[in-house]
Order: sequence, then structure tokens, then C-alpha cells
Amino acid sequence: MELRSQLNESLFKPNDLETAFRYKSDDELSRTRMVYSLIRYPWLVKVFSKLIIVAMKLKLPVKGLIRQTLFRVFIAGENLEQALIEVSRLQRYQVHVVLDYVAEGEQSDIAFERNQKTILNNIRRIAEQKGHHFISLKLSGLADINFMTSVNDKLDALNKEEQIKWEKLLKRVDDICALASRNGIGVYIDAETYATQNVYDRVAEEMMETYNSSKVNVYNTLQMYLCDRQEYLQSLFSKAEKRGFIPGIKLVRGAYVEYERAQAKAKGKNSPVWSNKEETDASFDKAVAMCLDPLKPRYTCLATHNESSILKAIELSHLINEPERYLKFSQLYGMSDNLSFNLAFAGMDVSKYLPYGEIEKAVPYMLRRAEENTSIGAQTNRELEMIDKEYTRRQSLRHRNK
Repeated sequence: MELRSQLNESLFKPNDLETAFRYKSDDELSRTRMVYSLIRYPWLVKVFSKLIIVAMKLKLPVKGLIRQTLFRVFIAGENLEQALIEVSRLQRYQVHVVLDYVAEGEQSDIAFERNQKTILNNIRRIAEQKGHHFISLKLSGLADINFMTSVNDKLDALNKEEQIKWEKLLKRVDDICALASRNGIGVYIDAETYATQNVYDRVAEEMMETYNSSKVNVYNTLQMYLCDRQEYLQSLFSKAEKRGFIPGIKLVRGAYVEYERAQAKAKGKNSPVWSNKEETDASFDKAVAMCLDPLKPRYTCLATHNESSILKAIELSHLINEPERYLKFSQLYGMSDNLSFNLAFAGMDVSKYLPYGEIEKAVPYMLRRAEENTSIGAQTNRELEMIDKEYTRRQSLRHRNK
């Protein structure tokens, strides 16, 4: 099947399953089918998650089971070399990557410095690959989450000790963004919980002011399930004009909705997130419209698995000159291949979020992916339905060729 390189929205056919799964071997497709068959049951995911956590703590021999199930579907490898093999494979289908070393729960300066060195090495190595790639940057991997939470509401009034820690965080992020900028690698600064939102916004804005003066190297991530993000988006546009930088915006719906509601309830505060999915969807679509304003389009990545949002964005992009400059798409590795590979075939700029890391460190990420899929039942069933159809098509084709 011929690969396309120029944007042609009429070629985007999300139901073209042969294109969607062509990068998967029969064994890989069969394994993905098995995993999705299991994670569609919420009760099974909960039981499996608890058993895995206990087994890992007790150092029971379960790595083989994990490696052959969730890990092979949602993680690109146990080390950078394995991940880079996957980078090359995806790039053959014009799908770029957002490379991320998954390491969570570390809190020491030694760990933060080690994480920074890993990210810097990732930038150097992925710069050697073909394609327009990104790295994902979580500030919680570079600074103590408790510190960021404690200063979130007083960034302009830090004491001496806090200022030292703040400058250390900025230096780590600046070193990463500087190297990425020199090597043509983009930086997506991820969002986490609302308790650290101001920290993330401030860091992202400072990096954009430094590295987005003539082109966009750094993007801030906006979780549109937060009620204040439309207002923040407009303020970001104003700051960018006053301070002379080009804003880079990655739009997501959000990943911590139940956590945020529980935290707000425990503290007796109003929830910072919209009350239902419909409001979140409307917020997301409004932000897309703000970013793709035909009079002044912004550099935007839609990190979404929502087909409707993608189609709306493509329609809006018709009104923009050179839409391929401003509009990117991204989906998680192991999910929504029908969107990623068909967008790439239509000539659009699309990437896969590509996590890698040792099994022990990747377990929290994998379990979140499984739980995320079960929380969106229709999404899981849709994934399985598509996988089943492609599996049946291949079986039928094999039978006819005998």
C-alpha cells in the first residue's frame, strides 16, 4: 500500500483496519486481541492490578506474565535500544513518536539528576532517527512533587530555600529544552494534578519564552476537563504577544478526574473539573476552535482518542493557510491505531506516545492504561471490535491462500 506524504483529509478513513494494523504481525495482533478481551472487564482489571502490585512487592516470579500481556501491548520495550527499534518501525509508516522513560515515585535529588541524564541521552539518540519526534517531560521526574505542591500558590513569594529548589528545577528543565532545541526535537511538558498546575504553567511559559521565539520547540499541556483552562488559554495568548514568544499547545481531556473530585471533596472545596463528560467535550472543542482561529492559528497538538474531535479539527483546519504547519495529532501506544495510522496515511502529522522502561517501573503506567480503558467501556469495546475484524480478515485471507 502506497504511503502518502502530503496532507489530504479525504484520505483519512478511520475504519480502514488494514492500514490501521498493518504494522502489527499476526502474533502481535493476537496478543493485543487477548489483552483487550481481558481488560474490558473492570472487575478483572481491579483484581489483576491488586495481584500484580502484591506480587511485585513480594518479588514473586510474575515478570514473564506481565511481559507477555500488558507490557507488550502498552510499552515499547524495557530499555532505550528496544524502544528505538519501535521508533524506526513506526517511522516507516510516517508515525512519529513522543519518547518517554517511565519512572515514577522517585523523590531524591540523585534520582532527579539520573532522570535528567536519561532524558538528555534520549534526546541525543532519538535525534539520530528519521522523523519529527518529541520527548515527554514530567516535572515530577525532576523535582519533589511535595515541594511543587507546597509552592504552587506562592510562586512570586518563595523563601530562600524554596527559591534554590525552584531554580534547580528550572535549570534541569532548561538544560533539556536547550538540547532538544539544538537537535530539532520537540518537548511536550506534560500536565499532572491540579495541585501543581501553576508550577507547570510557569515552567512551560518560561521555557516557551526562551525557546519559542522563532519556532515552536516547547508545548504546554492543557487538560480541558479543568474548568479554568479556556480562560488560561486566552491569557497564554496574551502573554505570548506581550513577551514575544510563540505558544505551543497540546490539548488533552485529562487523566485524573476521579482523583481531582476526591481531593476537592476531602478539602471541602469545589471540584476544579467539569461535572460531566459532555462539558469536558465542549471545553475541548472550544479550545480547539480557539487554537485553530483562521485569523491567528496557533501551533496545536490534539492528543486525543476521540474521533469526533479529530474530524472537527480537520474541518476547522480547512480555513487555515498551511494547516499542516499548525495541527498535529497524537495517541497512546497500543491504543487507537485506526486513528494514528490512518491520519499518517492521509499525510497528517501524527505521533504515538511511546513509553519504555523496566517492568518494575512501568507497572504503574500499564495499570493506569488498563484502568483507563475499562473506565471508557465503549472505547475498549470499540478497540476490541476493530481488532477482531482485522484478525478475522487475516484468518480468512490465510484460508483462501491455502
